[in-house]
Amino acid sequence: MDDAAGGQRGTRAVVSAGLEGFLRANWGVWLAGPAPDLGGSCNLSLLVTDGRSLRVARVYRPFVTGRRVAALHAVRQHLASHGVPCAEPIPAAGGRGWETFEGRVVEVEPYVAAPATMNTLTSVRTGLAVLGRIHALLRAFPSSPATAAARFANYVDVDGLVEAVAAGTGRIRGWQPTPAEARLADLADELAETLAQHERDGPVQPRRQLVHGDFWDNNVRFRHGQVALVTDFDFLADRPRTDDLALTLYFTSVDITDITTDPTPLTDLVGAYESGLGARLSPYERAAIPLAMARQPLWSVSVWVALLDDPDAARRHLAATAQELEWARRLTSRIAQVQDVLADGT
Repeated sequence: MDDAAGGQRGTRAVVSAGLEGFLRANWGVWLAGPAPDLGGSCNLSLLVTDGRSLRVARVYRPFVTGRRVAALHAVRQHLASHGVPCAEPIPAAGGRGWETFEGRVVEVEPYVAAPATMNTLTSVRTGLAVLGRIHALLRAFPSSPATAAARFANYVDVDGLVEAVAAGTGRIRGWQPTPAEARLADLADELAETLAQHERDGPVQPRRQLVHGDFWDNNVRFRHGQVALVTDFDFLADRPRTDDLALTLYFTSVDITDITTDPTPLTDLVGAYESGLGARLSPYERAAIPLAMARQPLWSVSVWVALLDDPDAARRHLAATAQELEWARRLTSRIAQVQDVLADGT
Protein backbone atom coordinates (compact mmCIF):
# COMPACT_ATOMS: atom_id res chain seq x y z
CA MET A 1 0.00 0.00 0.00
CA ASP A 2 2.96 2.37 0.49
CA ASP A 3 5.18 1.46 -2.45
CA ALA A 4 6.14 4.48 -4.53
CA ALA A 5 7.58 5.67 -7.85
CA GLY A 6 6.40 2.67 -9.83
CA GLY A 7 7.67 0.06 -7.38
CA GLN A 8 11.07 1.68 -6.83
CA ARG A 9 10.59 2.18 -3.09
CA GLY A 10 9.47 -1.37 -2.39
CA THR A 11 7.28 -2.55 0.44
CA ARG A 12 8.14 -3.08 4.09
CA ALA A 13 9.77 -6.45 4.71
CA VAL A 14 7.93 -9.25 6.47
CA VAL A 15 9.12 -12.01 8.76
CA SER A 16 9.75 -15.31 7.02
CA ALA A 17 11.45 -18.59 7.77
CA GLY A 18 14.15 -17.60 5.31
CA LEU A 19 14.81 -14.33 7.13
CA GLU A 20 14.94 -16.10 10.50
CA GLY A 21 17.48 -18.56 9.13
CA PHE A 22 19.51 -15.72 7.63
CA LEU A 23 19.70 -13.93 10.98
CA ARG A 24 20.78 -17.13 12.75
CA ALA A 25 23.45 -17.86 10.16
CA ASN A 26 24.94 -14.36 10.04
CA TRP A 27 24.48 -12.99 13.56
CA GLY A 28 23.52 -15.98 15.69
CA VAL A 29 20.25 -14.35 16.75
CA TRP A 30 16.61 -15.38 16.67
CA LEU A 31 13.26 -13.72 17.31
CA ALA A 32 12.67 -12.68 20.92
CA GLY A 33 9.11 -13.71 21.71
CA PRO A 34 5.90 -14.11 19.72
CA ALA A 35 5.55 -10.41 18.77
CA PRO A 36 9.03 -9.22 17.81
CA ASP A 37 8.02 -6.44 15.36
CA LEU A 38 9.03 -3.14 16.98
CA GLY A 39 6.94 -1.09 14.55
CA GLY A 40 7.92 1.74 12.26
CA SER A 41 6.45 2.53 8.88
CA CYS A 42 9.59 2.30 6.77
CA ASN A 43 11.84 -0.57 7.83
CA LEU A 44 11.12 -3.89 9.50
CA SER A 45 12.71 -3.72 12.95
CA LEU A 46 12.70 -6.94 14.95
CA LEU A 47 13.55 -7.60 18.58
CA VAL A 48 15.98 -10.52 18.52
CA THR A 49 18.29 -12.23 20.97
CA ASP A 50 21.46 -14.28 21.02
CA GLY A 51 20.37 -15.91 24.27
CA ARG A 52 22.37 -13.45 26.38
CA SER A 53 21.19 -9.99 25.34
CA LEU A 54 18.49 -8.32 23.29
CA ARG A 55 19.29 -6.84 19.91
CA VAL A 56 17.48 -5.18 17.03
CA ALA A 57 17.55 -6.58 13.50
CA ARG A 58 16.62 -4.03 10.85
CA VAL A 59 15.61 -4.94 7.30
CA TYR A 60 15.63 -2.03 4.86
CA ARG A 61 13.48 -1.48 1.82
CA PRO A 62 14.95 -2.61 -1.52
CA PHE A 63 15.93 0.89 -2.71
CA VAL A 64 18.39 1.37 0.19
CA THR A 65 21.85 0.26 -0.90
CA GLY A 66 24.58 -1.35 1.12
CA ARG A 67 26.81 1.60 0.31
CA ARG A 68 24.33 3.99 1.90
CA VAL A 69 23.89 1.83 5.00
CA ALA A 70 27.68 1.64 5.39
CA ALA A 71 27.79 5.44 5.18
CA LEU A 72 25.05 5.71 7.82
CA HIS A 73 27.08 3.39 10.02
CA ALA A 74 30.10 5.69 9.69
CA VAL A 75 27.98 8.66 10.79
CA ARG A 76 26.51 6.79 13.75
CA GLN A 77 29.94 5.58 14.84
CA HIS A 78 31.36 9.10 14.58
CA LEU A 79 28.56 10.52 16.72
CA ALA A 80 28.79 7.69 19.26
CA SER A 81 32.54 8.24 19.62
CA HIS A 82 31.76 11.82 20.66
CA GLY A 83 29.13 10.94 23.24
CA VAL A 84 25.90 11.04 21.23
CA PRO A 85 23.87 7.94 22.18
CA CYS A 86 23.69 6.04 18.89
CA ALA A 87 23.58 2.26 18.55
CA GLU A 88 26.60 0.98 16.64
CA PRO A 89 26.19 -1.97 14.24
CA ILE A 90 27.15 -5.47 15.33
CA PRO A 91 29.32 -7.14 12.67
CA ALA A 92 27.93 -10.18 10.90
CA ALA A 93 29.80 -13.47 10.79
CA GLY A 94 31.76 -12.26 7.78
CA GLY A 95 32.96 -9.17 9.63
CA ARG A 96 30.87 -6.61 7.77
CA GLY A 97 28.32 -4.37 9.50
CA TRP A 98 25.53 -5.39 7.12
CA GLU A 99 24.51 -8.22 4.82
CA THR A 100 21.92 -8.64 2.08
CA PHE A 101 18.87 -10.89 2.20
CA GLU A 102 16.71 -11.19 -0.93
CA GLY A 103 17.83 -7.81 -2.20
CA ARG A 104 17.40 -6.03 1.13
CA VAL A 105 20.14 -4.73 3.40
CA VAL A 106 20.01 -6.15 6.94
CA GLU A 107 21.81 -4.87 10.03
CA VAL A 108 21.83 -5.82 13.71
CA GLU A 109 22.52 -3.50 16.64
CA PRO A 110 22.21 -3.60 20.44
CA TYR A 111 18.75 -3.06 21.87
CA VAL A 112 18.54 0.04 24.05
CA ALA A 113 15.77 0.10 26.66
CA ALA A 114 14.48 3.66 26.40
CA PRO A 115 10.68 3.68 26.56
CA ALA A 116 9.87 7.40 26.33
CA THR A 117 9.78 9.36 23.09
CA MET A 118 10.22 13.05 22.26
CA ASN A 119 6.60 14.19 22.45
CA THR A 120 6.43 16.90 25.13
CA LEU A 121 7.82 20.43 25.23
CA THR A 122 10.21 19.39 27.99
CA SER A 123 11.56 16.44 26.01
CA VAL A 124 11.81 18.54 22.83
CA ARG A 125 13.89 21.11 24.72
CA THR A 126 16.21 18.38 25.97
CA GLY A 127 16.35 16.71 22.57
CA LEU A 128 17.13 19.90 20.66
CA ALA A 129 20.31 20.37 22.65
CA VAL A 130 21.37 16.94 21.38
CA LEU A 131 20.38 17.88 17.82
CA GLY A 132 22.58 20.96 18.08
CA ARG A 133 25.44 18.74 19.23
CA ILE A 134 24.83 16.39 16.29
CA HIS A 135 24.96 19.29 13.84
CA ALA A 136 28.18 20.57 15.40
CA LEU A 137 29.78 17.13 15.08
CA LEU A 138 28.63 16.68 11.48
CA ARG A 139 29.53 20.17 10.30
CA ALA A 140 32.91 19.04 8.97
CA PHE A 141 32.07 15.36 8.50
CA PRO A 142 32.75 14.41 4.88
CA SER A 143 29.72 13.82 2.70
CA SER A 144 29.57 11.36 -0.19
CA PRO A 145 27.17 10.41 -2.98
CA ALA A 146 25.72 7.80 -0.60
CA THR A 147 24.81 10.39 2.03
CA ALA A 148 24.20 13.54 -0.02
CA ALA A 149 20.50 12.85 -0.56
CA ALA A 150 17.81 10.53 0.79
CA ARG A 151 15.18 9.07 -1.53
CA PHE A 152 11.55 8.96 -0.40
CA ALA A 153 12.21 11.26 2.55
CA ASN A 154 10.02 13.67 4.47
CA TYR A 155 11.74 16.62 2.84
CA VAL A 156 11.37 19.10 0.00
CA ASP A 157 14.15 21.52 -0.84
CA VAL A 158 13.49 25.19 -1.39
CA ASP A 159 15.32 24.86 -4.71
CA GLY A 160 12.71 23.64 -7.17
CA LEU A 161 9.97 23.89 -4.55
CA VAL A 162 7.24 25.15 -6.88
CA GLU A 163 7.91 22.46 -9.46
CA ALA A 164 8.13 19.69 -6.85
CA VAL A 165 4.80 20.65 -5.30
CA ALA A 166 3.23 20.96 -8.76
CA ALA A 167 4.00 17.28 -9.35
CA GLY A 168 1.72 16.45 -6.45
CA THR A 169 -1.00 18.99 -7.14
CA GLY A 170 -1.07 17.97 -10.80
CA ARG A 171 -1.80 14.41 -9.74
CA ILE A 172 -4.56 15.62 -7.42
CA ARG A 173 -6.26 17.55 -10.21
CA GLY A 174 -5.94 14.55 -12.50
CA TRP A 175 -7.92 12.18 -10.29
CA GLN A 176 -11.18 14.19 -10.42
CA PRO A 177 -10.75 15.65 -6.94
CA THR A 178 -13.47 16.47 -4.49
CA PRO A 179 -13.92 20.20 -3.75
CA ALA A 180 -11.93 19.74 -0.53
CA GLU A 181 -9.07 18.03 -2.38
CA ALA A 182 -9.05 20.70 -5.09
CA ARG A 183 -8.86 23.40 -2.42
CA LEU A 184 -5.89 21.66 -0.79
CA ALA A 185 -4.14 21.48 -4.16
CA ASP A 186 -4.66 25.21 -4.67
CA LEU A 187 -3.45 25.91 -1.14
CA ALA A 188 -0.29 23.83 -1.64
CA ASP A 189 0.55 25.65 -4.88
CA GLU A 190 -0.04 29.04 -3.26
CA LEU A 191 2.15 28.14 -0.30
CA ALA A 192 4.94 26.95 -2.57
CA GLU A 193 4.85 30.16 -4.63
CA THR A 194 4.76 32.39 -1.56
CA LEU A 195 7.56 30.59 0.27
CA ALA A 196 9.72 30.41 -2.83
CA GLN A 197 9.34 34.17 -3.26
CA HIS A 198 10.30 34.77 0.37
CA GLU A 199 13.42 32.66 -0.15
CA ARG A 200 14.31 34.51 -3.34
CA ASP A 201 14.07 37.78 -1.42
CA GLY A 202 16.40 36.48 1.27
CA PRO A 203 20.00 37.70 1.30
CA VAL A 204 21.78 34.35 1.54
CA GLN A 205 21.18 30.61 1.45
CA PRO A 206 22.17 28.81 4.68
CA ARG A 207 25.21 26.55 4.49
CA ARG A 208 24.55 22.86 3.87
CA GLN A 209 25.91 19.97 5.88
CA LEU A 210 24.96 16.44 6.86
CA VAL A 211 21.90 16.42 9.14
CA HIS A 212 19.82 13.72 10.83
CA GLY A 213 16.72 14.28 8.69
CA ASP A 214 13.94 13.03 10.99
CA PHE A 215 14.67 14.15 14.54
CA TRP A 216 11.27 13.56 16.12
CA ASP A 217 9.07 11.31 18.25
CA ASN A 218 10.27 7.70 18.48
CA ASN A 219 13.52 8.44 16.64
CA VAL A 220 14.68 10.14 19.85
CA ARG A 221 14.32 7.84 22.85
CA PHE A 222 14.49 8.89 26.51
CA ARG A 223 15.31 7.23 29.80
CA HIS A 224 14.98 9.12 33.11
CA GLY A 225 14.37 12.37 31.25
CA GLN A 226 17.56 12.24 29.19
CA VAL A 227 18.18 11.22 25.59
CA ALA A 228 19.26 7.58 25.66
CA LEU A 229 19.13 6.79 21.94
CA VAL A 230 19.10 8.70 18.67
CA THR A 231 18.04 6.32 15.94
CA ASP A 232 16.59 6.12 12.40
CA PHE A 233 19.10 7.99 10.26
CA ASP A 234 17.24 6.92 7.10
CA PHE A 235 16.66 10.52 5.98
CA LEU A 236 20.21 11.73 6.64
CA ALA A 237 21.34 14.07 3.86
CA ASP A 238 23.12 17.32 2.99
CA ARG A 239 20.74 20.14 3.90
CA PRO A 240 20.76 23.47 5.71
CA ARG A 241 20.89 22.73 9.43
CA THR A 242 17.97 25.13 9.90
CA ASP A 243 15.83 22.83 7.74
CA ASP A 244 16.58 19.97 10.13
CA LEU A 245 15.81 22.13 13.15
CA ALA A 246 12.63 23.37 11.46
CA LEU A 247 11.29 19.83 11.06
CA THR A 248 11.42 19.30 14.83
CA LEU A 249 9.88 22.72 15.50
CA TYR A 250 7.16 22.02 12.92
CA PHE A 251 6.15 18.72 14.51
CA THR A 252 6.24 20.41 17.91
CA SER A 253 3.78 23.01 16.61
CA VAL A 254 1.32 20.60 15.00
CA ASP A 255 1.55 17.72 17.50
CA ILE A 256 2.09 19.45 20.86
CA THR A 257 1.41 23.20 20.84
CA ASP A 258 1.77 25.92 18.23
CA ILE A 259 5.02 27.54 19.30
CA THR A 260 4.78 30.12 16.49
CA THR A 261 1.97 32.00 18.25
CA ASP A 262 3.94 32.64 21.44
CA PRO A 263 7.51 33.96 21.29
CA THR A 264 8.60 32.42 24.57
CA PRO A 265 8.61 28.68 23.71
CA LEU A 266 9.93 29.27 20.19
CA THR A 267 12.93 31.32 21.29
CA ASP A 268 13.46 28.95 24.22
CA LEU A 269 13.65 25.91 21.93
CA VAL A 270 15.97 27.63 19.47
CA GLY A 271 18.14 28.59 22.43
CA ALA A 272 18.23 24.97 23.59
CA TYR A 273 19.38 23.93 20.12
CA GLU A 274 22.11 26.59 20.14
CA SER A 275 23.32 25.39 23.55
CA GLY A 276 24.15 22.03 21.98
CA LEU A 277 25.48 23.61 18.81
CA GLY A 278 27.95 25.61 20.86
CA ALA A 279 27.35 28.74 18.78
CA ARG A 280 24.62 31.19 17.90
CA LEU A 281 22.79 30.85 14.62
CA SER A 282 23.42 33.73 12.26
CA PRO A 283 20.66 36.32 11.76
CA TYR A 284 20.10 34.87 8.29
CA GLU A 285 19.65 31.37 9.71
CA ARG A 286 17.20 32.61 12.33
CA ALA A 287 15.19 34.32 9.60
CA ALA A 288 15.17 31.06 7.63
CA ILE A 289 13.64 28.99 10.45
CA PRO A 290 9.96 30.04 10.13
CA LEU A 291 10.17 29.77 6.32
CA ALA A 292 11.50 26.24 6.63
CA MET A 293 8.81 25.40 9.19
CA ALA A 294 6.06 26.58 6.85
CA ARG A 295 7.58 24.52 4.03
CA GLN A 296 7.41 21.25 5.98
CA PRO A 297 3.90 20.01 5.09
CA LEU A 298 4.65 20.51 1.40
CA TRP A 299 6.79 17.36 1.37
CA SER A 300 3.57 15.44 1.92
CA VAL A 301 2.36 16.76 -1.43
CA SER A 302 5.64 16.80 -3.37
CA VAL A 303 6.80 13.35 -2.22
CA TRP A 304 3.99 11.14 -1.00
CA VAL A 305 0.95 12.46 -2.87
CA ALA A 306 3.06 12.68 -6.00
CA LEU A 307 4.81 9.30 -5.75
CA LEU A 308 2.68 6.78 -3.84
CA ASP A 309 1.69 4.06 -6.29
CA ASP A 310 -1.72 3.40 -4.76
CA PRO A 311 -4.07 6.30 -5.66
CA ASP A 312 -6.21 5.62 -2.59
CA ALA A 313 -3.13 5.81 -0.36
CA ALA A 314 -2.20 9.13 -1.97
CA ARG A 315 -5.69 10.49 -1.33
CA ARG A 316 -5.61 9.37 2.29
CA HIS A 317 -2.24 11.01 2.73
CA LEU A 318 -3.55 14.28 1.31
CA ALA A 319 -6.56 14.22 3.63
CA ALA A 320 -4.31 13.58 6.63
CA THR A 321 -2.21 16.62 5.71
CA ALA A 322 -5.09 19.11 5.50
CA GLN A 323 -4.66 20.57 8.99
CA GLU A 324 -0.90 20.92 8.54
CA LEU A 325 -1.36 22.81 5.27
CA GLU A 326 -3.80 25.16 6.99
CA TRP A 327 -1.29 25.66 9.79
CA ALA A 328 1.39 26.52 7.23
CA ARG A 329 -0.97 29.02 5.59
CA ARG A 330 -1.50 30.78 8.92
CA LEU A 331 2.21 30.84 9.66
CA THR A 332 3.04 32.16 6.19
CA SER A 333 0.65 35.07 6.70
CA ARG A 334 2.75 36.24 9.66
CA ILE A 335 6.25 35.16 8.68
CA ALA A 336 7.66 38.64 9.29
CA GLN A 337 6.36 38.74 12.87
CA VAL A 338 7.85 35.34 13.70
CA GLN A 339 11.15 36.35 12.10
CA ASP A 340 11.16 39.47 14.28
CA VAL A 341 10.61 37.34 17.38
CA LEU A 342 13.61 35.19 16.52
CA ALA A 343 15.70 38.22 15.61
CA ASP A 344 14.97 39.74 19.02
CA GLY A 345 16.28 36.56 20.60
CA THR A 346 19.76 37.00 19.14
